[in-house]
Amino acid sequence: MIYDVLEIFKQEYEKKGDKLILDNYKLKEGLYVRVTKDGTFEKYFSKKVKKDLIFCDENNELQPKKEDWFKRVDYVSGYLNSNKSFSDKKIHNINYLSFFIKVDNRPTDDAIKKHYKGLCDYKKFTKKEEREILKKYDNYLQSRFRRKNIINAYRTIQLNLDSLIEFALQNDVKNYIKIFFDEEFELYENESKIYYDIKIFNDIKYSKKIDKSIYGLSDSNMGLNSKKPFLEHKNRRLSVPFMLLNEDALMIKKFFDFLKFRDFQNRFPLSENIFLNRNFKEKDLVMEYDFIPFVEKKLSKLFEYKNFLKIKKDKRVLDDVSYEYVNQIEDIVDDVFYNKQLKFNYFNDDIKVSKFLSKELQNMLFVTKGAMINYFKKNRDVEFYSVLKKYGVRFVLEHIVTERFYKAKEALNLLFSFKEYKGESVMDIQKLQKSIIERLDNSDYEKLESEEFFYLAGQVASFLISQSEAGDKKADLYEPYLRASSVKKLKKDIEFTFFKYKHKVSLNHKRFKNAMSQLMAYEGDEKPVKYMESLLVGLMSENIFYMKKEERDDA
Repeated sequence: MIYDVLEIFKQEYEKKGDKLILDNYKLKEGLYVRVTKDGTFEKYFSKKVKKDLIFCDENNELQPKKEDWFKRVDYVSGYLNSNKSFSDKKIHNINYLSFFIKVDNRPTDDAIKKHYKGLCDYKKFTKKEEREILKKYDNYLQSRFRRKNIINAYRTIQLNLDSLIEFALQNDVKNYIKIFFDEEFELYENESKIYYDIKIFNDIKYSKKIDKSIYGLSDSNMGLNSKKPFLEHKNRRLSVPFMLLNEDALMIKKFFDFLKFRDFQNRFPLSENIFLNRNFKEKDLVMEYDFIPFVEKKLSKLFEYKNFLKIKKDKRVLDDVSYEYVNQIEDIVDDVFYNKQLKFNYFNDDIKVSKFLSKELQNMLFVTKGAMINYFKKNRDVEFYSVLKKYGVRFVLEHIVTERFYKAKEALNLLFSFKEYKGESVMDIQKLQKSIIERLDNSDYEKLESEEFFYLAGQVASFLISQSEAGDKKADLYEPYLRASSVKKLKKDIEFTFFKYKHKVSLNHKRFKNAMSQLMAYEGDEKPVKYMESLLVGLMSENIFYMKKEERDDA
C-alpha cells in the first residue's frame, strides 16, 4: 500500500521538490548560528512563545527569510536517528557544513576531531556494501577543495564551540545549538546524499548492486533483526521480505517527513486521490487505507441550495445559490450541519467537546463522518443520503438546542435542498402557507391534514414564544414542543403557553383565535417525531400572524 501512495507523492514531489515538506517544516528549539564567508557569527533563536515556535534574532525581531534558509539546510543536515549517527551520538549532523549538539550534552574534543576526520575520508565505512556505494564518490571525497573546507570547519568549531555554549546558557536556550556554514545549498545536498546512500536502508548488509543500481531493505515500517525472525524468507537465498531502490527508500523517508510536519488540520494531504491520517507514528504499520484512482470533482448536475424558509438577511430574502463542484458542497455541509467541525476532524479519533461542538454534535460526528468521507472524497453517496435521512432533522434540532437559530434555518433549507436534488418530494411551504392563511381568514373549520396541523402548531408556538419579554430567546422556550411525544402533549404545551401570554394577545386577533380553535379541535394521534419537519417549518418560517395584508395576499 505504501508504494501506491508513494506514486502519488512522487508526482507532487516532482512539481515542488523539498518545498512540499519545508512549507510545514518546524525548526527545533535552540540557538541557530550562520557562519558567514568573512567569519561573522550570525545568531538566531528558535523558541516557544506560549504554544507557538518563533524564529528571531538577538533583538527578538522575527526573521522569516533567515528562517527559510535555516530550514533548507537543517532539513538535509540531520541524522536519520541516533542509531544512524555519523560518529558520536552526541553529534547530530551528517555533513561538515553543519554542527548540531544538545546544549547540555557537549561531545569531547576527541569525539569532535574523530567526527571531522571521518567526514574527510569516510574510511570508517569498511563493509563491502558500504565501499561499493562509496566508489562513485571517490573523486569528490579526495578533492583538495573539500578537504580544505573540512579542516577550516573543524577549526572554527574547535575554537568557538565553548563560547557559543556559554552564550546559549546565558540566553536560556533550550534543546539545540546548530551551526551552519554559509555555502551553496547544492554543496549541502551533495554531502547529505553520501550519508543517505549509506544509511537510508534498514541494514546495509542486505544491500545488493544490480545493474548499476543499489537495492536494499526499507527502514520505514520495517525492521529485520534477531528479534523478528518471522519476517525472513526461509526458503529463498535472499532472506529479506522485499527490496527497493535507494532512490525509493529516500523518497519514502521524505514521504514520512511530509506527513510528520503537516499542519494538524490537513489530514488528507496528498491529493484528492489519497487520504491519510496525520496522527500516526512512523513505526506504525498502516492498517486501513483507500486508494482512489480517479475522483470526479464536478457534480453530475448543478446543486441548488434553495431558501425554502425565505430566510432574510439585512431585511432581504436571501437568493437561491447554485453549485457545481463537490468541494463546494463539502464546505456547505461542514459549515451548516457540523458548525465547521467536520473537515479537520475527518481522521481525528480524539474529538473534544468545545463551545463549537456540543456532546450531541460530537456523537453525531463520530457516527457520520465516515459517510461524509465516502461521499466527498470517494464519490460514494449511498451512505451520505442514509445519514441525511437518519440525522438530517437532528442537525437542525442540535442548532436550536445550542441556540444557533439562524444556522438551524440554514440546516433545514440544506436538508430540503438535498432531498430535492435526490428527486424526493419536498414540502411546498408557500402553498401550505397560503392554504392555512385562507382557512384562518375565512374561518374554515374543515379538518386539518397531519402536515397542516404540525405546521400550524409550529406557527402558533413561534408566535407565543415571541411574546416572551426576554431579550434573548433561549432554547428552553422551544424545547417543550420539540420534545412532545404525542399530539395530545403538543396541544397541552401550546395551551399552557397561550395562558401564560394570553394577556399580550389581542382579543381581535381573528386569525390567531381561529388557529387555536383548529389546533385544539384536532383529534389525530400521529407521533410528532414523524412530522418533525413540518413542525420545524412552522417554528422557523415566516410567521403568518405577523404578515401584513399585502404579504398574505402574495403568499
